[in-house]
Amino acid sequence: MQSRTDGGGNSSTRRRYSTVESDCGNLGMARPSNRVMTKLGTFGSRLSLVLLVVVALAHAPVLVASHTEPTLAGDVNVTVNYTGKGEVDTSHRLWVWLFDTPEIGPGAIPVAELSLTKNGDIAAFKAVSAAQVWIAVAYDEKGGFAGSAPPPMGSPVALYGAETGAPAPVTPGEKASVTVTFNDSARMP
Repeated sequence: MQSRTDGGGNSSTRRRYSTVESDCGNLGMARPSNRVMTKLGTFGSRLSLVLLVVVALAHAPVLVASHTEPTLAGDVNVTVNYTGKGEVDTSHRLWVWLFDTPEIGPGAIPVAELSLTKNGDIAAFKAVSAAQVWIAVAYDEKGGFAGSAPPPMGSPVALYGAETGAPAPVTPGEKASVTVTFNDSARMP
């Protein structure tokens, strides 16, 4: 801070003004007074802050909306028809799995699992959040399979759409109802 007399030359009344260093003199420009520079600096700082807040508020609804959008979930209904030799009942269930990848094999983890005790019933999966799912089914031929694992070796199995060469994806939603019909010809290795 530098002390100076105010413009009236009154030495008893002294005011303090901040001095602001500037390269104006080095560039051959007239140097603005310290009072003007201090006021402009304060005004500029406030203006910058106001503009920053306005821009942030203008983009806030977009930012909030993009982070609060719920993941759309839909239903998947799978009608399962087993045409093999065995009887479907409480001991010999039909098992249905949904996967979020077509790579169904060792190490693949299903996103959902249901069992049916009646042939031709519908496995109704609710609020499936995957964008697409692939469906695998099995018949518990020997009885006693409790799920939460791959079906036992030798169990009749099928993948939805595999009869055309590759498993077919299903998109969860209102119209996601498919039928899988299988027999004893394909078995769990």
